[in-house]
Formats: sequence, C-alpha cells, structure tokens
Amino acid sequence: MQTRTITRTAFLIAVCVVLGYIFMPVPNIEMITAGIFIAGVWMGPRLGIFIGIVAEAIFSLLNPMGFPPPPLLLSQIIAMSLTGCVGGLFRKMLIERQFFSIKSWTTHALLGLAGFLLTSIYDFLTNISFPLAAGFDLEQIRITLVMGLPFAITHIGVNTVIFILVVPAFLQRVKAWRSL
Repeated sequence: MQTRTITRTAFLIAVCVVLGYIFMPVPNIEMITAGIFIAGVWMGPRLGIFIGIVAEAIFSLLNPMGFPPPPLLLSQIIAMSLTGCVGGLFRKMLIERQFFSIKSWTTHALLGLAGFLLTSIYDFLTNISFPLAAGFDLEQIRITLVMGLPFAITHIGVNTVIFILVVPAFLQRVKAWRSL
C-alpha cells in the first residue's frame, strides 16, 4: 500500500471511532454508521470493509460501557463491514452527483434508503445475536425482537435522516474524496 492510502485509512478509522464515542451518551443516536459509510465512499469497497471491521472492533472492545458478548461483537463487526462495503459501492455514483440541487432529491432518497437498510440490518443482527447465542426458542426470540422494536425504530429513523442530510452535506463540502 502507498503511504497515503495507509495514512488515510488510519485517519478514517480514528474518525469513525471518535464519531462512535461522541454520541455514546445519547441512546439510539450515533454517527459511526455514517462515518464508516463515508469512509467506504472515500476509499472504495475493499478498504471500506477493512475500516468498518477495525473501527467497530476498536469502538466495541474499548467501550467504556463494557465489553460486548462475542456474538454481539461479531454481529456489530459484520454489519459495519457491510456498511463500509456499500459505501464503497456508492462511490462511482456519488462522484458524479451534485448535492443540494433541484435534481438531487433522488440521490438524497437513495442515501436515505441505504441508511435505512444498513441500520435495519445492524439492528436485526445485533438484536438477534444474544437470543440465538443463549439458545432461546422461537417464541423467546420473537419476544426479544418485539421488546427491542421501539429502540430499533428510533435508531433506524435517526440514521435515515442522517444519511439524507448529513452524508450528502459532508460529501458536498469535502471534495478531496473525489480526486482519489
């Protein structure tokens, strides 16, 4: 790898971890997902996966609220590696877009849909990881998922808005990612 690529990758991992810690005290509001998605856009799908794995592992393993159980940690890492990959897959389309123009509403909607789906996958994987690992039967798993639904709906809604408003605003203002 070139020194520039290694440096950018390390920088983006650090930024994603910090974004995770900034909003930690506020339930269901987080920016690490958007950060990893943007890192994927900036660096491409392969490095997006790597950034998602490393950033989420550091964030979760050094979490001041406690170490996650291994099934939860694995589901978090899988979901965030997918987020980085999807960001990388959006790269080419986003390079060609002008955000905040009259014609860009479809890009905002597409980013919102990506945020909705990626957060839904994250919440499903993390919410089902413990009951499966604990050997719950289907009824107990269903109850666990239903009990977590209000938190998941809030998390999904907030991330959808972040992907509609914050992600394009960042990508519009930080032109450096377009020149890679």
